[in-house]
Amino acid sequence: MKYVLAFATSFAAVLLVAAILRAAVLSRDSAPADLPQNSQSSAHQHEAPANQPAPKPENHAQHTPPLEKPAEVAALGNESDPVSGAKLEGTPVLLEHKHWQIGFASEDTRKRFEKNPMRYYAKLSLEPTTDGRLLQADGSKYERALAADCPIMGGEIDPEGEVFILHRGFKIHFCCWSGCADEFLANAAKHYAHYGLIERDGKLVRK
Repeated sequence: MKYVLAFATSFAAVLLVAAILRAAVLSRDSAPADLPQNSQSSAHQHEAPANQPAPKPENHAQHTPPLEKPAEVAALGNESDPVSGAKLEGTPVLLEHKHWQIGFASEDTRKRFEKNPMRYYAKLSLEPTTDGRLLQADGSKYERALAADCPIMGGEIDPEGEVFILHRGFKIHFCCWSGCADEFLANAAKHYAHYGLIERDGKLVRK
């Protein structure tokens, strides 16, 4: 009987040890695998610094030059050639000049106009301005502004001649078409007194 109890006790002890070992093995197998040591550092490598500003979207408009608005050209509608005086018939020769479309009787008169357009502006009822524009005007309402001699070249002025330009309500006469009108417009105020004119309240009037 004593031997039976001793055997039973030993057998029970063996079973207990086996159960403990089995539980230890199962616990180790079910434990999660260790994370790689550099996982934390890798995460820091991919994270952007908190204080780094986000890149601004590129504004392509800053690099693209604005499109220039094409200049508008208006038909002057002149019925006669400003150079020859001939009446325009059929299909006239057209020229775009300072935003105006001007008609001519022939290519020859068109070329003559282009050589010295200033001398023909008054015949087309166009007033050249000091800033280079051409304004349509009614020359019949402009007064003659005469002087004893030309303020530009000093030549004699023909009071009945056609060497003049339309300028702010007056027909300014010169001695010739050799650049006098162009030089006058370059500094018109300088020559007003020579013609007996004065600027008053934004208007050009006689003294």
